[in-house]
Amino acid sequence: MPSSLRPREYPRREPSFEKSAAQVGMYIGLASLSMVFGGTLVAYFITRANSAVWKTAEMSHPPGGLWVSTAALLVLSGSLHYALRLLACNNQSGLRRGLLLAIAMSITFLLAQVQNWRTLAAQLVGVEIKSLYAFCFYLLTALHAVHVLFGIFPLIYVYSRATNDEYSSSRNEGVLLLRQYWDFLLVVWFVLCAALLF
Repeated sequence: MPSSLRPREYPRREPSFEKSAAQVGMYIGLASLSMVFGGTLVAYFITRANSAVWKTAEMSHPPGGLWVSTAALLVLSGSLHYALRLLACNNQSGLRRGLLLAIAMSITFLLAQVQNWRTLAAQLVGVEIKSLYAFCFYLLTALHAVHVLFGIFPLIYVYSRATNDEYSSSRNEGVLLLRQYWDFLLVVWFVLCAALLF
């Protein structure tokens, strides 16, 4: 064989990192929300550091409903992970049960938040010394609650599609994106609670 012959060239194989437009959009959306919550937390800590009176005696214990809110988000996130695992086995009824539980927990979270705000308002009745803690509590939890409220609509949309068996083990993007969004809100909630409790 002549030495001038070159070995046969095979087409170069590129690594596959392709993401759908919806997935890329979710990444961009979550990055934007991270900046919103991050900026709000920075303002919170600056306000806290410069506040002469941060908490009064009446505010020594945060509303007990925070634990209910946290439990609701934990169950919600777990139900979506559960639904996605069942979808991998093409278990349509299990998928619908998981989504229904997630919808119920999102509403439970919002109701618990309303009760938390009412509890804090009751603690402030007759308090002469005002602090910015209550304002910051309302601001942070309301900002999160708004994103929970808007997250209910895609939950209902995905559930309506699931009732028509439009998802399967190979067609699960809607449920996957939903889980990512609610996992993000769960992590943000833990960060907000840590900032408010300590």
